[in-house]
Amino acid sequence: MPRVRTITDRELTLSLLARQLLLERRRLPAAEAVRRLVALQAQYSPSPYIALHARVEGFAIADLERALRRGTVVKSTLMRGTLHLVHAAAYPAYASAWRFQARRMLAPRERALDGGAPALVAALADFLREPRTTDEIRALVRELTDGRLSDGSEGLDFARGSLPLVHVPPSGLWRQHGKFSLVRWETSGRGRAAVPEDPAAGTVALVRDYLAAFGPSTREDLAAFTWLRFHQLDPALSALEPLRRLTDARGRELLDLPRAPLPREDVATPVRFLAKWDAAIISHRDRTRIVPPGFAQQVYAARNGEVAPTFLVDGQVAGTWRDREEDGEAVLEARSLIGGSGSLPPDFEQEAERLLALLHPAARRRRVELVRDAA
Repeated sequence: MPRVRTITDRELTLSLLARQLLLERRRLPAAEAVRRLVALQAQYSPSPYIALHARVEGFAIADLERALRRGTVVKSTLMRGTLHLVHAAAYPAYASAWRFQARRMLAPRERALDGGAPALVAALADFLREPRTTDEIRALVRELTDGRLSDGSEGLDFARGSLPLVHVPPSGLWRQHGKFSLVRWETSGRGRAAVPEDPAAGTVALVRDYLAAFGPSTREDLAAFTWLRFHQLDPALSALEPLRRLTDARGRELLDLPRAPLPREDVATPVRFLAKWDAAIISHRDRTRIVPPGFAQQVYAARNGEVAPTFLVDGQVAGTWRDREEDGEAVLEARSLIGGSGSLPPDFEQEAERLLALLHPAARRRRVELVRDAA
């Protein structure tokens, strides 16, 4: 039996950074970058743009907006029941994998309909051939169920869990907030492939793409990213065999694609500023490969699910940041979580100013404020 290699914590960190395009920016079209990254969490509209700014050389806001308008990137509720941007070519597989779990979560609502769920799904499928606002969807569900699904979120959740629905631009555009419209995936553009009813192939594709973008990972990491159960994930892992098997410093088995990159420990790690809910810091059960254990409380807010915007130094989260504009001056306030008065890397201020140029292009002046927490 071949000897299983032990991977160091540093190698795990560098593997994640390499696959997340955080070791070196790549010159890629926005849609291709989204495809490589699997999914960008998108309940806060600017987050995907900031994410690509940290990863793509020459990225401009208009690049991702153009991909959304053309439909090569779509916004939808997918993994973890959360809004994501994904590449349109990957959407049918990811939606098929997620819908299997979403329907399980809808079971109590279906029981409340006393056998009326299939008719409601059929009515919604016809109604959502064209873009509909969330208020219109809720009103239809309330009417067709005689008020049995009358809560503000119940009708919308039922529609999103039962059918593959995507957001219609301007939802997903830079700084675009407020009410949005949904439409069935199949009618959202020309040549849309149907979402398979059987989730098996879609789950294999999702697991493969996850390992390519976030591996090496444990089964628990994979479940944390997808919110899928092991009885759905394990057959997909079996279908991907032979997988590379590794052991981490704590003796846990890690799974990976056979030819996925494992950078050397001496690879340089640049400063990077990450968005709220950046995938790099939320896509594992054990996040210590990128978030030091002592910093978790400052990064993850348990009460409301918020994940702070952060910056990386030496490949790991070293602080949080926020921005503001006052009297024509754009300010990035970076709060270092590393105690002491040591200097930050030379590229820290350059990266901060680069981010300010994205966030506040019309500002006449830009300034970086560094705040240090007590040791």
